[in-house]
Amino acid sequence: MRTTTILGVLVAGLAAPPAAGQTPAASGPPPTAPPAWIFTVSNVTRIETWRFFGPPAGGGDPDYTFLGNRVLVQARRTAPRFDVTLAAQHVGLLGLPDEATGPGALGTGALYYAQGGQHTTVGRLYPRYAHIRLKNVAPRLDVQVGRQAYTSGAEAPSGVPKIEVVKRQRVDARLVGEFEWSIYQRGFDGVRVEWSRPEVRLTGAAFMPTQGGFARESEASMTDLVVAGVTLDVAPSPARPNTALQAFAWHYGDARRVTGRPDNTGRVAGRADVSVTTVGGSIIGAYPAAGGQLDVLGWVAAQTGGWYDHDHGAVAVAAEAGYQWTGKPWAPWLRSGFNHASGDDDAGDSRHGTFFPMLPTMRRFSQTTVNATMNLDDLFVSAILRPRRALTLRVDWRRLWLASAADRWYAGSGATLSTGGNFGYVSRPSNGSTDFGSSLEMSAAYTINSSWSVNGFAGRMWGGPVVTGAFAGDRLWFVYVENGITWSR
Repeated sequence: MRTTTILGVLVAGLAAPPAAGQTPAASGPPPTAPPAWIFTVSNVTRIETWRFFGPPAGGGDPDYTFLGNRVLVQARRTAPRFDVTLAAQHVGLLGLPDEATGPGALGTGALYYAQGGQHTTVGRLYPRYAHIRLKNVAPRLDVQVGRQAYTSGAEAPSGVPKIEVVKRQRVDARLVGEFEWSIYQRGFDGVRVEWSRPEVRLTGAAFMPTQGGFARESEASMTDLVVAGVTLDVAPSPARPNTALQAFAWHYGDARRVTGRPDNTGRVAGRADVSVTTVGGSIIGAYPAAGGQLDVLGWVAAQTGGWYDHDHGAVAVAAEAGYQWTGKPWAPWLRSGFNHASGDDDAGDSRHGTFFPMLPTMRRFSQTTVNATMNLDDLFVSAILRPRRALTLRVDWRRLWLASAADRWYAGSGATLSTGGNFGYVSRPSNGSTDFGSSLEMSAAYTINSSWSVNGFAGRMWGGPVVTGAFAGDRLWFVYVENGITWSR
């Protein structure tokens, strides 16, 4: 089996002693010690409980609980001219629902079941990372090749903690991400090039993503899907100490043998035929204000290209702001914002207008996971509290509308399979309405020590006519508890 072979090579490489060099002369400085391997083992165990919107008569079972576990074993070697990272991952799922479909998948458990061979118990061992980073190939130029992680929007750190927190929560992986909340996740096979100067970083990347996400065969590379992009990051400077800027351009080309076509035409396809270019930028600021800290975020993306037999043109924007009372008990941090992703206004014309978010980590922007950032208007208010240094509480309220009643309700996080019927995004009818509903989302994260953390989430959604046109019930619950342990040497 290919996975076994790769792991055998990994173990053999880690066990092999460093190659012997020449004996150093008696005089002169002592020889430099060979680079050391750093070993990391992390384990995440999660229990998920779903009570999806009640289906109509004859539909699937919306109530279920299942358990997922992910173990990552990683070895990393750092040297002056290169870094090497090798990692293997094992995923296990227990108690997946076998009747949670209709209409469509009723929560994430149904997707794991459908894309895991329709087994209620699933286990998989596969290579997660295998890449080398070559440093200073040319002045200020680094090149990374192999299976690797990538998160758009996170290419360059700003050095400002508040900017990094906002970036992590609200910008990273909007377009390209590892689908990191899913139990299998997603990797990228390809090359990343970085050219850096103080305050400026230029990053180029070209990848074929792995299946991952909900798919059991997560090690397979999707060779018919290529995503390539370039980003320019400008970090805060003495003249502009609290503002980070980024400009980006991405191209997504997809010719996978999948028949699903997530749009409002009602058509199926012999294979995907998508060629979309996305350009845009972001600005994130964090400024002292009245004894606290004000943060602002602006993000915009415009798209052009082809969507099957249609021309494609779409846009998405985000405008958000927050304030944290840094000197007050619990350091309350309030944020609010509005996010818009365009929809298609006419299924019968030759133009596709639904914003296409490519390969994101969607749960950053849809914690209940029932919608994608496609054909969507999202107004939110968020409160984050720190009762103790180790404890973080968060509450979000969201009001959701479809951007166009002529389009559909979309969900998903991008491509997970090379072949079959699932594109990676699925859709349900709008039922002639834009009123999607409201949600209340609550989470807590507790850091027990540097190696052990526990977090939990509870989301409640009240569906509007968009939901009730397809479901008999208008209430949804999604709850999980997660335990994470990490060990390094």
